[in-house]
Amino acid sequence: MKNLITILLLLAILWPNVGFSQKRERKKKHKTDESSVSANNSEVTNLFIDATKYRLLGESEKAISQYESILSKNPRHSASMYELAQLYFEAGDLSSAARFGEQAAEIEPENKWYKLLLVEIYGKAGQKKELLETCEKLVEQDPGNLDYLYELSNAYLMNDDGNNAIKTYNKIEELLGVTEEISLQKQKIFLIENKMDQAAAEINKLIVEFPDQKTRYLSMLAEMYMKAGKFDEADTYYQQILASDPENQYIHITLADYYRQRGDKKRSFDELKIGFNSPALDIDTKIRVLLSYFTVDEMYNQNKADVFELAEILVKTHPNDPKAHSMYGDFLLDDKKYSEARTEFREVIAVDSSRYAVWESLLNAEIQLADYNALAQESNRAIELFPLLPVPYLFYGIALLEQKQNDEAIKSFNTGVKLVSGNNLLLVQFYTYLGDAHNRAKNFRLSDESYEKALIIDPENSFVLNNYSYYLSLRNENLTKAETMSAKAVKLDPENAANMDTYGWVLYKLGRYQEAETWVEKAVAATPKSDPDLMEHLGDINFKLGKTDKAMELWQEALKAGKGSEFLDKKIKEKKMYE
Repeated sequence: MKNLITILLLLAILWPNVGFSQKRERKKKHKTDESSVSANNSEVTNLFIDATKYRLLGESEKAISQYESILSKNPRHSASMYELAQLYFEAGDLSSAARFGEQAAEIEPENKWYKLLLVEIYGKAGQKKELLETCEKLVEQDPGNLDYLYELSNAYLMNDDGNNAIKTYNKIEELLGVTEEISLQKQKIFLIENKMDQAAAEINKLIVEFPDQKTRYLSMLAEMYMKAGKFDEADTYYQQILASDPENQYIHITLADYYRQRGDKKRSFDELKIGFNSPALDIDTKIRVLLSYFTVDEMYNQNKADVFELAEILVKTHPNDPKAHSMYGDFLLDDKKYSEARTEFREVIAVDSSRYAVWESLLNAEIQLADYNALAQESNRAIELFPLLPVPYLFYGIALLEQKQNDEAIKSFNTGVKLVSGNNLLLVQFYTYLGDAHNRAKNFRLSDESYEKALIIDPENSFVLNNYSYYLSLRNENLTKAETMSAKAVKLDPENAANMDTYGWVLYKLGRYQEAETWVEKAVAATPKSDPDLMEHLGDINFKLGKTDKAMELWQEALKAGKGSEFLDKKIKEKKMYE
């Protein structure tokens, strides 16, 4: 029963003039026709109820069929045309929707619902001219209707008729009074038409009407003139803001941009510092400004000193905010100030240990400082907090490896490598360190397998090629392969002294002493200070070449430079070769 009542109510709304039309036709007919007309009305009514029921139930195809049946019996049944227009509109058939909507509006030109539907159809279809004509008719029908006036102003804008859009907004303003929405719309139109004075007048009107929003409106005016390149006019409004609201926390950031656009870098940076020194301005805004003010190149190269100064101000102004310390730490790390960076990262995790990215940065700082005790402790803590992330296991393994805990390092690497997904670079690092760790533990087969896995992923990795070939040479195993790999490493990274030394050492192991001497001498020349391993290698080569005195000199120099091999002292004392 409820559905039937709903249908009948809709029938009363959507089919208001059907009875009138039929009465007017009846006056022209003979009394003998009245029964057939009544029967026809009854049939149309039943069909309309059925059609509306189908529409409410979402059975659109059946509803369309029923409404079209009605039109076959009564071609001027505007309510059915309206319903068909709606159904086709919902289905995206805008052409059919417009056709039925126009027919309905033509039959009942005073029916506002028909026009409103056409407004929707024309708007979606992009029929700008038809949309405008329909909106004009609606306003003509009801001049005081604000909704119709808004639709009309939008239609004028779609038709690029700014003058009439302004006139329509003025009519709305007469009914509502001054509003920000209308004034800003008018300002936009005036700006498009390059009418700066009228655009400014709209904002000044808002200042008078809403004095409590004066600063915001003055900012709009200043920005408007900035965009137009009229810097003097913009400056006038910025000075008004400073005069009327000296505690404004954003004005100095705005002025920084203003002076930058004018090319006055010093005043721009001075204003930026004033803004950053204000505790009232939140840190998120400051960080956004910092990241947008400088390009990446300026941040890390050209204007590094300025960036550091601002980052230091952030830490000073927001000492308890981890974001300030994190950003400052990142800049310090990039500048290779590892100790200071570590301090900042530790400040962050002391307040908020859930920031994984900061943990990675901290571990990077530790490894650069070669503080392997701290690296072991902090990477182990990171593993406890983030047990499913692989990188802390890599750092922990490296720390253990440097502490000569080879077996424990291997365990950490093996755990971490299983957690790597979709990151070949990280996989190569794990397999490389596994190769190093297994070699130290004298698990040579596993060491070789780890290097092979790394080279399958990245066959051009000069670091892996160098390490793998060097360890093979130390074992006097597969020297031909070692030569091929070390030669490739030198070709890939020709300025790397370690690669030159390894290649020379492999040649030495192959008995090609003259070639070996050439390459190790190149490695020595490419090394800034005396290296004990290089000096000892060159001494060994010279000994094999029969240059005993030269070999002794080089071994002595190796001893002065640091710790060489376990045989170095014995070689010097006995003037003999030991390997």
